[in-house]
Amino acid sequence: MKILFITSRLPWPLDKGDRLRAFHQMRMLHQEHEVHLFSLTEKQPSDSSLKAISQVTKSFRWYKMNSIKRIARLTLAALSTRPFQTHWFYQRQADQQLHEWIKELKPDVMYCQLIRMAEYVRNDHHTPRVLDYMDALSAGMNRRSNLCPFWYRWIYRLEAQRLAHYESVIFDYFDGQTIISKADRNLIAHPGRKSIAVIPNGVDSEFFKSTGTDIKAQPSNSPDEISPTQFVILFTGNMSYPPNVDAAKRIVNEILPRVEMPGVRVVIAGTQPTAEVQKLANEAVTVTGWIPDLRKAYEEADVFVAPLRIGTGQQNKILEAMSMSLPCITTMHVMNGLPKIGNLLPPLQLADDVIETAKAIDILLDQKERRLKLGRESRLWIENHCSWEVQSAALKMSFVNSTIYKPEEATWKIKK
Repeated sequence: MKILFITSRLPWPLDKGDRLRAFHQMRMLHQEHEVHLFSLTEKQPSDSSLKAISQVTKSFRWYKMNSIKRIARLTLAALSTRPFQTHWFYQRQADQQLHEWIKELKPDVMYCQLIRMAEYVRNDHHTPRVLDYMDALSAGMNRRSNLCPFWYRWIYRLEAQRLAHYESVIFDYFDGQTIISKADRNLIAHPGRKSIAVIPNGVDSEFFKSTGTDIKAQPSNSPDEISPTQFVILFTGNMSYPPNVDAAKRIVNEILPRVEMPGVRVVIAGTQPTAEVQKLANEAVTVTGWIPDLRKAYEEADVFVAPLRIGTGQQNKILEAMSMSLPCITTMHVMNGLPKIGNLLPPLQLADDVIETAKAIDILLDQKERRLKLGRESRLWIENHCSWEVQSAALKMSFVNSTIYKPEEATWKIKK
């Protein structure tokens, strides 16, 4: 099968959820199929990006977005009913280049990641198309509006309304649809939403695998390294992403002061920390910024804490921590986005407010055997249920179905 991926960002480095999902999907499909990629980019791709992508595709092309044209389109978006992000990621020259390549390539199926890219292929009725919603973006935007400064609130709510409408309207323009979780599928306002294939993210369990070595117990020659007697609470992610910023602030400002166990240190590890996140750093809090290999941060931690209350989709950070045999404390909001096997839930410690979270941290830090047992159960869950191999097989079936069952062509237009 000849598959064309269409993404809004080059899927490398793996510092954002959409990049991680696309890269590993291509990596698995590339083993048996002919995978091609068209991506937008804001700057010239690095050599490391080109090398990584070339290993999981037969060919790929990218279009460098014009910043001036982007801003111009965004100002015109006020007169449109489409989401602002569809304007931000669309440029006519990119559309032309993509369609010239489609004519040359003649793919069997096109996989469009995120609704922001749907404008490029929604009217290409000659080639089967599958849309990856990933998340119910409208719901995430609406949740953010409740926590952002009041002077931004109106724009978040307007975008949430536009996204909700567009998520429903764009459904009928595609031959198949995928999404990360059932919880997000239920938030898509289209009567046919149950036909959306739920394809969670996986995790590379061979890469994210604990060595079983207590790094903190090793002798240190550096006075800057964490003392072996301290406990480490870890939170990771893209620290410019509002839900992660909110969670990091909750950990430092509301949860850590309530933790009674002495000698506890918080490590916030992730790319692009905002000024708000950087200001959280103090004697008990380390903000690392980007680090080349997150496995070391996972190995050095005792407990992973993710008190997220906004955002949508599946939290890859949780899967990685579980794969590293790290016990995790998180919210029901995060749990709802994770894969469930029948009535079995992932082995996580749930805590929905800051008091519960602090108590859960104290209990796990105080009871080593309980902490290690939860870590072992987490690793086993990942091995049995969360491989990329399983998820790529489900994605391949969605592609097959889209080439067999074609919906009627949409008979109405999306308003500009």
